[in-house]
This record gives sequence, structure tokens and C-alpha cells, in this order.
Amino acid sequence: MAPLSILLIIKIVGTFFPVALPLLVMPKACIDQRSGFSPSDTTLYRLYGMAILALLVGHAGGFAQVGAGTFPIGVLAMGFVSNAGAFAIMAMTGRAAKTPFTAAFFGLIAIGLAAMFVARDFAMAPLW
Repeated sequence: MAPLSILLIIKIVGTFFPVALPLLVMPKACIDQRSGFSPSDTTLYRLYGMAILALLVGHAGGFAQVGAGTFPIGVLAMGFVSNAGAFAIMAMTGRAAKTPFTAAFFGLIAIGLAAMFVARDFAMAPLW
């Protein structure tokens, strides 16, 4: 398995279970408590959950491309913009201080994706 495949798996699993799935199925009160936000209804949560799920489907497509030996430049660009943007917004709004693990996850994934873009041969080389 290539390093880029491992990074994509970490992103997919590390985002699906704690972020996308809860936003799609948890009761509003639970999401309000976990997030610190409180929109008037669940529509915003469900839309955000679906958007995250769509990004994860894109990451899964990148995983398949790596398996086929194709460097997934579009997936890396999408993932970098999404994760670096999330980290930047959290840092600018002060949210990173309240949820440092989440901010670090987004930031480290963005750094990892940027590194894989620069080191394409390493990113695609099987580790075992």
C-alpha cells in the first residue's frame, strides 16, 4: 500500500465516523452540544454532513486511482483546499483553541497532501 493510500484512508475513516455520520443521523440536540453551534433546525447540519460525505467519496476515488497507478492530482487539490481551508477558518475564528484535535487533524492532513504532491514518487511507491 502506498503512503498516499494510507493518508487517504486516514482522512476517510477519521472524518466519516466523527464528522459526516453524526451530522447525518444524530439528533439536533446532540450535534448542538458537540459542535457548540445551534442553528434553528437540522437542515444546515444535514447539508454539511452531505457535503463532507461527497468530499469523502472524492477521496475514495483517489484511493482507487492510486491503486490503479494513477496520481490523483484533482483529489489532492480538492483535499488540500478542503483541509487547509478548514484549518485556516478554525484558526482565524478562534475555534482551533476550543477544538485543537480537530484543527490539528485538518492541518496535518493538508500538510500531508501537500507533501504527497511534492514527493509524487514517494506518494505512489508501495510500502509493502
